[in-house]
Amino acid sequence: MLRISLALLSSLVVAILAVPEVRKVVIKNNVFDVPGGRKIHTDLIPSMGGVGIFLGFLISSYLWTSGEQVFDLKYLFVGMFMIFFMGLRDDMMPLNPKNKLFVQIVAATLVVVMGNVQLTSLYTLFPGIEFPQAISYALTIFVIVALTNSFNLIDGINGLAGGVAAFITMTLGIWFYLIGNLAIATLMISMFGACIGFLYYNWGKASIFMGDTGSLFLGFFIATSLVMFINTDYALAASHPFKIDNPISVAILLFGYPFIDTLRIFTIRIMGGRSPFSPDKKHIHHVFVRTGFTHSKTSAIVVTATAIALFLTLGLGTVLNDGIILGIMIVSFYFIPIALKIRVKRFKMKRAFNVIEMATVSNRFNGKFTVEKIRANS
Repeated sequence: MLRISLALLSSLVVAILAVPEVRKVVIKNNVFDVPGGRKIHTDLIPSMGGVGIFLGFLISSYLWTSGEQVFDLKYLFVGMFMIFFMGLRDDMMPLNPKNKLFVQIVAATLVVVMGNVQLTSLYTLFPGIEFPQAISYALTIFVIVALTNSFNLIDGINGLAGGVAAFITMTLGIWFYLIGNLAIATLMISMFGACIGFLYYNWGKASIFMGDTGSLFLGFFIATSLVMFINTDYALAASHPFKIDNPISVAILLFGYPFIDTLRIFTIRIMGGRSPFSPDKKHIHHVFVRTGFTHSKTSAIVVTATAIALFLTLGLGTVLNDGIILGIMIVSFYFIPIALKIRVKRFKMKRAFNVIEMATVSNRFNGKFTVEKIRANS
């Protein structure tokens, strides 16, 4: 427990100290996230805050995991370095999307083929169905690359990507600690601490963004970690006190917000006759912000909803199999767009009512609507 606590403290302190220094360098070199397009901020905000997260994670992992443990995970670290430096380069000078995809595929291939991080079967969905090795490789590479980019897409408002990453890594860190895998637990908690350190500067009115430097390598790390979680849980004895009976639905639920948002936004774009990769402001978090929620409230709602859904999913896992739970989740996902439409409709009605009310007050004072006159006549 001491090592885990020290890993958390180390990554937190390093990130808190590193992010302001990164911000100074970024400002000096004019590396800003420029407003416009699908972006909803209106000021020039320094980017590349992901450097602080990466340093916090890397230093803490180096301090509190043994050389042998790091060697066993060397391909994960190599892949993360590749994704990190690709994101860094993209923040400084945008890369061709095809080149970015190529680097992601190479990094994922290293982790899957050389690091032996693979989805080998349908696990608890359909026990006994094993994938041929070629299909296992291809499927896992696709999943890691898809989740990496899906996570990158939610980095649209302050605190959201960092908050989601913090919750996922904290949850996985606790679980790996409980089953006795201290090496992976240390990595998870190191990442959790680094994310919290970054959120100190990104929550509410952000002074820095994580940029692709942060969102891509976080997505890559989380995607790989979820595959490791599924395999590790599946290998546990049925009698193990911390074995989860529905690892597939739990993994999907943990990554639920990026998954739902990406699926929804791609569907909207395709149905509108546009490329699924064309930028816009129709993400779920954009809808929340447009209808009156602040960035911090929106991020808090997403993380809280994920936590509540996680507890419900774990509870259902004790009485239902993974396939049924997954079906319930898919049906539940269907109601999210409906809830968003209701929210937008209510917001528009409220705004229309306020406009009518202000017009009425303005007419009452012959078009001269001032706070002082209203107070004097009330």
